[in-house]
Amino acid sequence: MALEILEVTDKYTGAVVERLPLDTREDLREKIERAYLAKESIRQTSLAWRKDLVRRVGERIAQEREYFAELLIKQAGQPRKFAQWEVERTVSLARHFDQILDLIAPREIPAAQGKNILMREPYGVVAVITPRNTPLVVPFYTAFSALGAGNAVIQKPSALTPGPTRRLVELVREEGCPPDAVQFSTCPGEKAAAEFVENPLVDVFITYSNSSVGKDAVVKMGRYLAGTRHVESGLPVIAGKMTKFVPELAGNDPFIVLEGADLEKAVEAAVLGGYGNAGQLCISAKRFIVAREVAGDFRSRLVEAIGRLKVGDPADPETDIGPLARREALELALKGLRAAEEEGGKVLVGGRVEGPFFYPTLVEFPKEVLLHGNSRPLLWREESFAPVRSLVVFDTPEEAVRLANDTSYGLGAAVFGPTEAALEIARQLRAGRIIINESPLYGDVHLPVGGVGDSGLYGATHKIEEVTYVKRIHLS
Repeated sequence: MALEILEVTDKYTGAVVERLPLDTREDLREKIERAYLAKESIRQTSLAWRKDLVRRVGERIAQEREYFAELLIKQAGQPRKFAQWEVERTVSLARHFDQILDLIAPREIPAAQGKNILMREPYGVVAVITPRNTPLVVPFYTAFSALGAGNAVIQKPSALTPGPTRRLVELVREEGCPPDAVQFSTCPGEKAAAEFVENPLVDVFITYSNSSVGKDAVVKMGRYLAGTRHVESGLPVIAGKMTKFVPELAGNDPFIVLEGADLEKAVEAAVLGGYGNAGQLCISAKRFIVAREVAGDFRSRLVEAIGRLKVGDPADPETDIGPLARREALELALKGLRAAEEEGGKVLVGGRVEGPFFYPTLVEFPKEVLLHGNSRPLLWREESFAPVRSLVVFDTPEEAVRLANDTSYGLGAAVFGPTEAALEIARQLRAGRIIINESPLYGDVHLPVGGVGDSGLYGATHKIEEVTYVKRIHLS
């Protein structure tokens, strides 16, 4: 049988920029087996050695920053300025990763008598499916959370953007990591997810995806376990292995502007945080919720700033909005926009589609449609993975909180306004990360990430904590 090839295209020109062998499910199974056999080799390394490995790989990425930026521009369609931001964020993460690795160092805790020691141990084999929108920093973070904790890892990137992960794995091996302890696979996503769910050699399965894909993995797990039910010794027994599942999913983040906010700063943050990378970020600001006292000024400033964004060739250093990576995302956003107009939404700017480009768009909803309507518009209730955002004006802090929490998602939120008033709002928001008077894209690399509800199962945590288990030792 002829070897199948994965062809990766330039999201702007459509030209093929990389060809890789396409793994079958059997190929992936063999790589999982190799990782399983190598897990002791990485577990036996010292924490100090793993810290040094992270630093060395980070320096290699810094040396190859232009190469990685070109991969992000071509394969992910990222504007050059955003691609450079992702590369530098990855380099910064490498230089500060010690703070994450130190979380698993053994520590003594109080005991009624004797001594208690808590330590974290690696599960063994960690399988990861990473996303197309940030195909360098997320694979780096997950790979070194797994390897840094002493696990073997299988990295399965998006078929649209495999290049950055491929090169990352090469660098990890070149810098001395046991070669089989880190694996790279091009197996199609649905087949890979099924194998990670069902393969008993996989201990932890991490996926970065939209929420429907994450929920589908839960369904697959349930079916797999239910399918292994049998009766033994008169007792019902579930024979399948329970794999730990760690989903990092979508967001529908609110961006709240209060009376007294610095509007110039708020608008700058709204444009970057709402439209950066053409809106293809889970942590983007999706819903602008604005106090009536400042709504007119904020609206006019925001519309003007959005209208100045340059759409076009992502390789151009001046481009702000590049092509969408998937046609399906463009069509879904367009569907949401048309439905919004039918349900009382008014397009303030944008609304135009040309080829792979969705021009940055802002739609305003009357608050009555959202607070008192029988159904909420698709653009409001679901994540838009495109540069299409909504705006609504509120009259009381209670309305602001109600509108912000009016979502099944709970990834993040941003609040602009006087500190005490913003803190009071933030305390009432249901989300894993709240940013006050700063861009929604702000994030200290050593802080936990994640959300609740349809955004994830564990809230904001460090991935290194998810790929290790706690071992408690008591000394008399």
